[in-house]
Amino acid sequence: MLFSRFLLATGMTKLSLAVYSVKDEYSGENFFNMFNFDTFDDPTHGYVNFVDQATAQSLDLFNVSNGQVTWGVDHGSIASGRGRNSIRLTSKAQYTHGLVVLDLTHMPSSICGTWPAFWMTGPNWPNGGEIDIIEGVNTGNQNQMTMHTSGGCSLAGNNCQGSLGCPVKPTQSNNYGTGLNNAGGGVYAMEWTSSIINIWYFPRDHGLPSDSLGPNPDPSQWGPATASFAGGAGCDIDQHFRDNSIIFDTTFCGDWAGGVWGQDGTCAALAGSCQDHVQNHPEAFADAYWTVNSLKVYEDNGNAPAPAAKVVRLEIPSAVHVVAQESPTPTTPAPTPIQTPHETHTHTHGEIFETTSPGGTGYVEIEPRHHDFSSYPIKGAFMTDAKKENKTEEMKKARKASSRHLHRHLHRSHGRS
Repeated sequence: MLFSRFLLATGMTKLSLAVYSVKDEYSGENFFNMFNFDTFDDPTHGYVNFVDQATAQSLDLFNVSNGQVTWGVDHGSIASGRGRNSIRLTSKAQYTHGLVVLDLTHMPSSICGTWPAFWMTGPNWPNGGEIDIIEGVNTGNQNQMTMHTSGGCSLAGNNCQGSLGCPVKPTQSNNYGTGLNNAGGGVYAMEWTSSIINIWYFPRDHGLPSDSLGPNPDPSQWGPATASFAGGAGCDIDQHFRDNSIIFDTTFCGDWAGGVWGQDGTCAALAGSCQDHVQNHPEAFADAYWTVNSLKVYEDNGNAPAPAAKVVRLEIPSAVHVVAQESPTPTTPAPTPIQTPHETHTHTHGEIFETTSPGGTGYVEIEPRHHDFSSYPIKGAFMTDAKKENKTEEMKKARKASSRHLHRHLHRSHGRS
């Protein structure tokens, strides 16, 4: 069949076709078995002594109770050597793409000298990328979400190269440290695809998305992300982010918390330096602990439903590109009447059009609604090659029976007698 110029899809909205299912769940008695306890020197030069699992257990730095996992730092001894005893956890698994959902009730409070973080990073930093989901220092009460990459990547309007990265710092005071704890914690979720990295925060006292902790969460229904890092011309995400491990750590002082010590009036009044305070005041760090209900990593299970395409509209009938859209509306508003030679119209019971979408290439059936050529609803599901061939044969028979009626209708609708 022929159309004269082009087919226009209207009312387009962003469509997420991922259907997530649980790949790994870090929770309860199994939580610590899925992590390595790092013991190397802090790469950010913190005044901290990361200890192994046996030492952490002997110092009573972690426990599991009623399904909740809690771990903290030494808050009973004067520090020495490398610094205050703490825990740094790195997942044994690495991930490229997916949805990471952390349900926590407590994180280290906004305490002078602390630098807690929940983040991900790849091999050979910064070449594998770094995704900072929760991070802050000292008495800060706002989370800073940052991407770090090798050269050639700009996200959220900033160059992400190296240690400065491209940060986003929302203005809420309940998404980090003491503010987060006062809200009863909440859920952080990070979705990573080839085209975008999104981070959401949902404080528990404001309510959580009903599916955020379930077996098949759907981020497309959660509203705008708290921080969004869209790839494209500025950054090829797949080139700059890959094989990331999940990390929790609580360090002290170092490049950031120590570097801005003098700029925080509350902290500067406590001691002349960050290290002096952290070393000699263990009691200050009793609230520097994490309590996690669960950490889940979801993967796209490849069983996304057919694109929820419902409507296309013919501005000027033509050959064919159909774009999936997300809308329950059955039709679009009628366009301006068309003046097109009637010879180009040859169908009434529908046609099969090839279309590409994030879900792949396939076919959809377009059918004029009651011969109203202002609206062309898409019938049925996304079709594969085999189904398309069967459907085409059915439609050929229907088309023959209605061709004369259609020819008369088109003359009337275009003002011809």
